[in-house]
Amino acid sequence: MRASRPSFASACCSVLLLAGCPEPHDAQRDASSSPAAATVQTPPAESARPAPGLPTDPDPYLHARPVSAKSIGHTSYVLKLTLEGGAVAAFKPRSKLPLGDHRYRGEIAAYRLARALGLENVPRAIPRSFAADDLRALRRDFDEKGLVDDDGRVRGALIPWIERYRVLPLEEPRERARWEPWLFDAHAVIPDDERGLAATISTMIAFDYVTANWDRWSGGNVAEDEATGKVLFVDNDGAFYEWPAQATLARQRAQLEHVTRFSRRFVEALRALDLDRLRAALGEETPGVPLVPERAVVGVDTRRSTLLDIIDARIADAGASVTLSFD
Repeated sequence: MRASRPSFASACCSVLLLAGCPEPHDAQRDASSSPAAATVQTPPAESARPAPGLPTDPDPYLHARPVSAKSIGHTSYVLKLTLEGGAVAAFKPRSKLPLGDHRYRGEIAAYRLARALGLENVPRAIPRSFAADDLRALRRDFDEKGLVDDDGRVRGALIPWIERYRVLPLEEPRERARWEPWLFDAHAVIPDDERGLAATISTMIAFDYVTANWDRWSGGNVAEDEATGKVLFVDNDGAFYEWPAQATLARQRAQLEHVTRFSRRFVEALRALDLDRLRAALGEETPGVPLVPERAVVGVDTRRSTLLDIIDARIADAGASVTLSFD
């Protein structure tokens, strides 16, 4: 989902890529704490509706109604919403566009998994629904693209807007020539002021393999929040598909097998994330309804194990101090 200006929305998690389907491109550019060894963080559940009788949550992203809407998506349906009280967010709803019935879930799932692994790089993405009539009143073209549930509401991922959002063109040849040696050559010297970026790219490559996100390197899917300096893994709706494209997974695995340096804390968190903890981290979209299909959850866990096998082989060959050279 391309934004109309270099701002962005913070977001998270969904899961699904059907074998044989074209790999659509999407871009509105959407950032948690480090786990102790053998400890996985389970992110707190975020609900769009308060329980009856409880005080209303003051977080406007969970409950405020929209007062304006602007379409900013290209290959997916994305709305820039202003909410009552002035909060601004990107909303990626269920839509009639290709894979639009579930792409938003990848944003939410990526955020939840990142939180569980102690990563701050995936922007906040909240499961949220709005009354379809509220969106129709703001967008005359809503019914052309929006997919409405039987209860008259529209589910999706709400991503708080990031004002100082800047795309990092890491996929461009000149940028690749700069950072690839840091990761692919164990003898390369990483400048001290670039070690943070090198570690983040290493973790991003690994995270995208685990989530089966095919869309990272299609342009504009890495960004920086200039207010914090945080590198952001954005547009995660190409992840967590029930049937990931095997050719994409093969390319990702081949790239991983060339990575020589990983984050020690990230690897520790991966080791602690068993299947039960993974299910708990991904959680539900609504009460009783898992966010991610079980087949996709098992796929994430299988790729997690494969990634650890790759890392352990690297450790056996080069040593832990070289392989786990990032904090």
